[in-house]
Amino acid sequence: MVRRRSRLPRVYTEGEVNRLIDAFIHPLAKRYPELLILDGIIHGLVEKNSPESTVKFIKYNLPELLAELLRRRRLLKVA
Repeated sequence: MVRRRSRLPRVYTEGEVNRLIDAFIHPLAKRYPELLILDGIIHGLVEKNSPESTVKFIKYNLPELLAELLRRRRLLKVA
């Protein structure tokens, strides 16, 4: 006799979970850009595809993170 694991229905799709992550983290990342790193890690866990998640992080979050860090550095030099 083969036992089947009963699968609970998924409450959210992967896309919905990713949108929830973005809705929560991105507004906070405007003030704390370091949270974009956390955003990339969480998306990687949800998507279960590290290479693809890394590429997406580099494409979408890294430019924003670097721009903010450079802006802060310029502001520190001026002050």
